[in-house]
Amino acid sequence: MYIDLSKKSLMPDSLDEANKRWKKSKKVHEIMFEVAMKLKTPIEQLYEAWGWELYENCGFEHALDAMRVAMQDPDLVFPKINISEDHKEKLLSTLHRKLTVNPFKIRVDFSLTCTGYDGVEAIREALLTAKHEVNDETWQLEFKMIAPPHYKCEVVTHNRSEGEAKLEQALEVIKRVMKVYKGQFKQESGPQVIGTNSNETDVAELMAQAAATRGNEDGSDEEESNEEGMGDIDLNDNNVAEEDDDEEEEKKE
Repeated sequence: MYIDLSKKSLMPDSLDEANKRWKKSKKVHEIMFEVAMKLKTPIEQLYEAWGWELYENCGFEHALDAMRVAMQDPDLVFPKINISEDHKEKLLSTLHRKLTVNPFKIRVDFSLTCTGYDGVEAIREALLTAKHEVNDETWQLEFKMIAPPHYKCEVVTHNRSEGEAKLEQALEVIKRVMKVYKGQFKQESGPQVIGTNSNETDVAELMAQAAATRGNEDGSDEEESNEEGMGDIDLNDNNVAEEDDDEEEEKKE
């Protein structure tokens, strides 16, 4: 029997998906190996005890997703697997060392034009108003001019969904101010993650998914029980910074 192991006959989408799964599995095995070394236990025993359960019992697409959630909220994962306190302690310490939570850089593009008397001042006021109304100690949005009339707004955050909501909030403020000056606002792209972790699922989304699953399970148990008895804009000067050429090339790539 001949099995073709080459990549030639694979579709690009299938190949990308397989590579992602392989990279995740490789990371999981690195973590399991380090835990086994700390416990001085054969790695096969750890997989048999609770390693495979991370793949099968936790409700995520991959064991690595379960590990990322466990690092933030252990109660969403560990009750679903048969793991001892000693093993749990070693696993968590390894996760905190091996899994760094990279922030998301989220960007949205838009264009602004104003042919009235206020012109550039109207655009500047729209951007500054958005920055003043949306930015606080937690959120720092940056506005940059790509090339007139094109602009972008970026935010760096660990919570992807909240970051996207903040960008949308800023766009609403800009749109409101431009309307006052009879200027034109056009959103050219929706919020998009840029950088190396653009395809990585937000941990907050994974946690919400796990919490919803647990809520459904609790609801089912309760029902069953009842039957028996969820470039920066500079606020300190009058200029809007132009985007560096390197950044624009990076976006095109």
